[in-house]
Amino acid sequence: MTDLILAIVHHILVFGLVAMLAIERVLAGAPVVDIKRLSRLDGGYGGTATLIVLVGIGRAVWGGKGWAFYQANPFFWAKIATFVLIGLISIGPTMAILRWAKAARAEAGFQPPVADRKRVITALNLQALLLVVLLACAAAMARYPF
Repeated sequence: MTDLILAIVHHILVFGLVAMLAIERVLAGAPVVDIKRLSRLDGGYGGTATLIVLVGIGRAVWGGKGWAFYQANPFFWAKIATFVLIGLISIGPTMAILRWAKAARAEAGFQPPVADRKRVITALNLQALLLVVLLACAAAMARYPF
């Protein structure tokens, strides 16, 4: 039963992360950026990513397949590497959003420069693309060895 509960929670968190990333992309690309909402959402994105790691560790340690399955699975390690890469890429947008939030608190009506927005949108798009790679690794991982 522990394996099932961990799997359900893990999947719900991943779907939540995907939804948050999509909403962040929409907010960052809006004609007028709602910086307060974007900032809160980005915090939720980071918190959800942290929970995904913690629940994922629980699945690997206490799940039905056991650590030996994951340790020997190249798709597991590819999935972890992809998740780390997504996390590293997310640092840029998070830092920009934090700067924007600070500027918005100091100056009513502040809007981020177009160049900053383009960099953030590019990073968000790259994260979304890498999530596709991560999900492909997850599917392969579950079926390894083929």
